[in-house]
Amino acid sequence: MKKFFNSILLTGGVLAMTSMGVSATERQVAINMLQDLVQINSENDNEAEVARYLQKLLKQHGIEAKLIPYKDGRANLVAEIKNGSGKTLVISGHMDVVSAGDESAWKYPPFSGHIDEQNVMWGRGTSDMKSGLAALVWALIDLNNSKNFKGTIRLLATVGEEIGQYGSQQLTDLEYVKDADGLLIAEPANVGIIYAHKGSLNYKISSKGVAAHSSMPEQGSNAIENLVVAMEAISSKIVEKAATAENKVLGKSFNNITLMKGGVQINSIPDYAEFEANARTVPEFDNQALIAEVQKVVSDLNVQKGFQLSVEVTADLAPVQANPDSALIKAIIEENKNIPGLQVKALFDSMGEVLGVDLSEKAKQFGIGPLRPIVASGTTDAAQFTRANKNMDLAVYGPGVPMLNHKVNERIPLSQYLDFIEAYKGIISRYLQ
Repeated sequence: MKKFFNSILLTGGVLAMTSMGVSATERQVAINMLQDLVQINSENDNEAEVARYLQKLLKQHGIEAKLIPYKDGRANLVAEIKNGSGKTLVISGHMDVVSAGDESAWKYPPFSGHIDEQNVMWGRGTSDMKSGLAALVWALIDLNNSKNFKGTIRLLATVGEEIGQYGSQQLTDLEYVKDADGLLIAEPANVGIIYAHKGSLNYKISSKGVAAHSSMPEQGSNAIENLVVAMEAISSKIVEKAATAENKVLGKSFNNITLMKGGVQINSIPDYAEFEANARTVPEFDNQALIAEVQKVVSDLNVQKGFQLSVEVTADLAPVQANPDSALIKAIIEENKNIPGLQVKALFDSMGEVLGVDLSEKAKQFGIGPLRPIVASGTTDAAQFTRANKNMDLAVYGPGVPMLNHKVNERIPLSQYLDFIEAYKGIISRYLQ
């Protein structure tokens, strides 16, 4: 693969900002590896190439890894190292990235891994989340050499997190997390440690009607109008139920109607229409409870008004809530104190420089004190992994510039990526003492 190395990386700049215990050569190799990963186009697919790359790299460092095929071109990767008896920590990141969109809108090609004069790497996946996955891999390699841990470290690199969480679902079903004491996911959550997030439920409501000429509507049944009635009734019912089931940290469940289609031409009564919605849920009014209310509304309308409505669940990711005072979160907080570049204020400052904006007000609103546990609305692979093990420690903590996730010109300061490699080494060692 073509490289875009900048001589400043070898002479100072970002490298001088990282741990003095790691050589410039080692840091450069870590940067090379991230660049290689970004140059692999794994847009919602093609993760097998990423998995094979990591498998080869790990083998070169004495760690055997196996591919778990999902379908053609897609494979999860599993690697494990042990050092005596002790706890089991699963470390995980996903290998897929979202679409780059209009590539001409990018300052640099989205799969170039271009490194600019500010030591910032550009490209799809630099933030979400190949930098987090790469940092975990390097921490695993280092700990395999140093043996500075007791127990088991298991790396799970997954396919399809962005659309469907297919890989984490498969690996959960294959019981790769059943025995875990802790789970560390390297999603780009750098100014806080996510220990809880809302669930995500996608569903589709279909409405069948009877076609007729628009001049004689009485001869038909308008699928769109029936669907609108259902839409309003469902939205009202969810708001009503959510108001009585608030979670102390995650808040309330809510529902968004995001897609709608129906009709074939302007002068015809439509005989089919549908809408799709995404709900974000909390444990007190979870996916099962919410979809039960949707199904009841649909059933009542079918009986009372003679509609022909149906419900289909298209994605079902449960809410997650773990212990914010777990041993894993404590290990992260303690290790964070040792790395100046990963302090909350320092991160806001560096991300502001990368974005070219002043983030001081956002920093004040968030709180620029010590690193702390936080919650989020967005879902992660934890929604699948915790199905098999709800009692394990959980932390979502990793490098990135969250404001750039899924956007044009995604990028990350290399200093942050390198700092997270050092952080993960210390965090895992502390947890597996």
